[in-house]
Amino acid sequence: MLDANVERELVAAVEVLRVAEEQVAAALRVFLARDPVTGRPVHGRIGRAAEITGWGQQRVKETVTPALAERRRAQRGDAQGSR
Repeated sequence: MLDANVERELVAAVEVLRVAEEQVAAALRVFLARDPVTGRPVHGRIGRAAEITGWGQQRVKETVTPALAERRRAQRGDAQGSR
């Protein structure tokens, strides 16, 4: 019976984390939005976002740009398949 309670708590905690991560991703998209005048990313924001979140710069970039994450996963898959 204790295992079922612990498992329910774990499932609930994971769901809370997923929601929180989605909120962080949304905030990162706003924080890392391109400059409306130049159309370029604001200098130094990725590094600052990595410091604030405690994530690496790569994870910040992939969180903000999911297509980048998919492309990198595909490249890693191709590299692993050719070994």
